[in-house]
Parts: sequence; C-alpha cells; structure tokens
Amino acid sequence: MNRNLSILQRATAADLQLDPFPHVVIPNALPDDLYAELEASFPKPEAMGIKADRNNHRWNYASRKIRRNKNLPQVWRDFIAYHASEDFYRDILNVFYEGIHALYPERFPNRQSLEKLRVGVRKHDTFADRDVLMDAMISGNTPVTEASSVRSSHLDSGDKLFSGLFYMRPKTYDAIGGDLTISRYNRDLSGKPERHEKFKGAYIDDDNLDVVRTVPYDKNLAVIFINSLDSVHGVTVRQPSPHSRLFVNLVGEIDPPLYMLEDAGQPAHYLPANQPRTPIGLTDRIVPMVRRVFG
Repeated sequence: MNRNLSILQRATAADLQLDPFPHVVIPNALPDDLYAELEASFPKPEAMGIKADRNNHRWNYASRKIRRNKNLPQVWRDFIAYHASEDFYRDILNVFYEGIHALYPERFPNRQSLEKLRVGVRKHDTFADRDVLMDAMISGNTPVTEASSVRSSHLDSGDKLFSGLFYMRPKTYDAIGGDLTISRYNRDLSGKPERHEKFKGAYIDDDNLDVVRTVPYDKNLAVIFINSLDSVHGVTVRQPSPHSRLFVNLVGEIDPPLYMLEDAGQPAHYLPANQPRTPIGLTDRIVPMVRRVFG
C-alpha cells in the first residue's frame, strides 16, 4: 500500500508539549479517506478471538497476531504493521527527540544515540538482538454495565519508552466518560521522593494530582507520550453503555528499563545511564511480572 499510514503524519516537533511530561495530541490525525476505510472495516472482536462479555474490560490484539491473521482486512494489517515498524519509530524520533533528551540526557545524549537503536516487534523479536520492541494493538473497552474507570490515574511500566493511543470513536458511540487525563503531582508532592509513597501499585488517588489536560475520546485522534516517573495519566469513569470504546494501543519497549519498581509495584527510581542490560532469560520472567502490575 503506497500511502502514508502514520498517525504522526500531520505532527511536527512544534506540536510537542513538555508540561507536565512530553506528549502530543493530534486531532484529525489521518486523512479522511484513510480513517473512513479503517473505521468501516474495524475488525469484530470475535474475528480476533476476543470475548467482550466483561464489564468495562480492556482487550488487546497484538501486532504479532495480526500479521498471522490473514482474515483481517488488508488495510488493518498494513496499518498495524506500519505502527510496529522501524519507520514509525523514526516518526516518534522526529516529533519527540527533544522531549526524550530532556528527560534522559545521560542515556540519550544526542539524536544518534536513539537512531542507532535496533528496532523489532514485541513478542516476535527479543532484546537478544534488538534494542526497541514495537507493538501496535487493535484494542477496545467492553460495554459498561456498572460505572467505572478502565484505568484510573497511574504510571506505565518503566520498560516503555513511549505509549500511545489512536482513538476511533464509533459514530454510534454515545457513552459519557472514557476521556484521557494528563496530570501532574500537586504542589505538596511535585518533585519530592515521597510522591511515590502515595501509589498503590501503579495507581495513585486523584486527590494527589492536578489535571493539566483532559483529552476527549474522539474519532481520528492520536495521543502519544514519553514515559517517566512523572507521566501520570488515566481514563475517566465511563457511565453504563452498550457500546464499546475502540482504539489502537501503541508501545515501544526498551531494555534496560528507564525506571524501576518496588516489589509491590510502586515506582521507585530512575536507572543510571550505564545500567547493564537485563540478562537474556531473566527478562522473560521480569517483564511479564511488571506488566501484571502496570498493564
């Protein structure tokens, strides 16, 4: 398919916001014709073996599965393949280099230090011969029978360099809630080590935070951010609705992680720039444990 599939095709470094952590929000991220094609052919959960019978439950269908499922529409296979590729990693650098460098100047002292990283696909390749593992997942939140947040304010795991969402609000979606919040710690905690004591695992109560920006769940809207110990975000409560919340979930993982966790899952501290890589084999035990806590 000879066309630009990137959700960052309309973004530039000028769109990068550093407060309270590096992020971009891109309305109308894709051309109308491409978005309409993706919207009309969004795969049914049952075509991916997804059970959608739990209340407000998050499901993901990873790129490694999509590449093997020839029953999915070709436009979706192409779209997902692009967003799990080295080309999309380069798109991330074009927009986010300054933000990554600002957060991690010792680990990534210049653009070349990021450009030289070898890119693979998560759960298809490994850190044995790759430095960044990309994933793009067809995702959704199931209908709501009892008002709840699918993920309240939290930090993502420290092995994720970036996280992203491409929202695909269906035309029939009329549910209230499900918006993304971007927050900072309140004045009493900002920049202080004791802010980590407020976490319960990966989560922190909203009374410890000030919401800086609320990104509405909307169609054709992309939001991507760089992870750090300050990159607190969450999803607002969804009210009961028979409709699913559909999106694409994006991640780029690195090893060693950017920051560590306590045994109970609370954020702990940044890793030094010269931290050795996780021994092969040990990663396979540690990373699944981290994901169980952080998702």
